[in-house]
Amino acid sequence: MTARVRSKPNPRPKATGPGEVAEGVFVGAWSDATGFVGRRFCVLDELPADAPADAGFTIYDDSQGAANLANLDRLADRISAARREGQPVLVFCGHGVRRGPLGAAWYVHRSERIPLDAAFERVRAVRPQTEEPREWMDHPESLYAPAAGGRAKGRA
Repeated sequence: MTARVRSKPNPRPKATGPGEVAEGVFVGAWSDATGFVGRRFCVLDELPADAPADAGFTIYDDSQGAANLANLDRLADRISAARREGQPVLVFCGHGVRRGPLGAAWYVHRSERIPLDAAFERVRAVRPQTEEPREWMDHPESLYAPAAGGRAKGRA
């Protein structure tokens, strides 16, 4: 496995607080989750102590350097279900720079059937510090493959 070379700190401006990427769907950091009223979905490996067990999604496999497409699809489905119930949703990770934006962009990509790059443009509009998967993953190609445009079937 090739070691990932981390870039210098992100020079992009930083947004504070959660940003709305679609109607009622927000992306943010761990600090934004504490005061958020609505459904909170954590995309880190570790859930906050007060989070329901079904609110966590491991969307990135560090050992493989790749996204977990099946969990991204499950996250998008849960966000859609919460929105149908009229609940606002926050997708968050530690700093709101990588995994949270990936989860929110995947939802926008799936729900609006737009290219993932366009979904990331939407996320970056409200969270300029967002890093796209091509900037931090070893193997982001599966996210941008034609098969990833719909549901990821048969992937664990």
